[in-house]
Amino acid sequence: MIAQLQHSLWLANTILSAGRITRAEIDRRWAYSSLNDRHESFINERTFHRWRISAESILGILIECDRHAGYTYYIPNSEAIRKDQSKRWLLDSFAMTGLVRDEDMHPYVLLEEMPSDSQYLTPIMDALRNRRVLSVRYQRFDAPEGRTFTMQTYCVKSFKRRWYMIGLSSDHPNEIRVYALDRILSLQILDQAYTIPKNFDGRAYFKNYYGIFRGNVEPTRILIEVNKQEAKYLRSLPLHHSQKELPTTGQTCKFEYFLAPTLDFIQELRTFGADLKVLEPQSLVKQFKQLGQDYQKLYL
Repeated sequence: MIAQLQHSLWLANTILSAGRITRAEIDRRWAYSSLNDRHESFINERTFHRWRISAESILGILIECDRHAGYTYYIPNSEAIRKDQSKRWLLDSFAMTGLVRDEDMHPYVLLEEMPSDSQYLTPIMDALRNRRVLSVRYQRFDAPEGRTFTMQTYCVKSFKRRWYMIGLSSDHPNEIRVYALDRILSLQILDQAYTIPKNFDGRAYFKNYYGIFRGNVEPTRILIEVNKQEAKYLRSLPLHHSQKELPTTGQTCKFEYFLAPTLDFIQELRTFGADLKVLEPQSLVKQFKQLGQDYQKLYL
């Protein structure tokens, strides 16, 4: 089952990356794939269609054939898949896994180190799937020792090379809180069920926020100005889904956002250094001025 899923992911990723691709070209790419343990020069026809059907039934990725264009294969809803973060993450992760499992590629694939929190991700996902309460032993960075509480997980989120779980804890039963997995000391799945409120939507919960923490900051219109070089980076990888580029002339470009100026977002803007200027709102402009003065004092 796992092998079939891997092969279906490989087929979907191969077609998605190509846009349109012939059966012969798929066979050629399979011949060089790290999954091709038998060193086959082509994919058996029945096997190919088994992978194709599996991609649709398990992954929800439809693969069709255009017989009028030389029997080329394509994914009709490719744009929707690219916009679906879950599917895109799954396909991207699989593509990277294929490189990592190939030992010959290890010297050429350089990955960012991740905190050792993945050991807790699987049981948390199991508890979330089955709606089971967790008993968590947790220690904050600013706490001298850990504490134990129960957790009703509503969703999980990754940000800046860390995983977080979001939900209600016995420490804060009336407020949705965020907990970093790398600060968990131990956890246990309890035989105690819970329900997630019908009106809770994880994407909607973070829609007007950058990063992981919301705090008490309200969303507002934010306007920044960058040079043309930095603008290229923002166009290729927007900071937030609300990003809009405004018409400008001259040597600078302006980008507009609608989100809460939380610490996460402020820290991200600061990574641009002197290449970025905050124009609105005035409250954020004042913050950046103060940060600049504080930074300058460090070197006096």
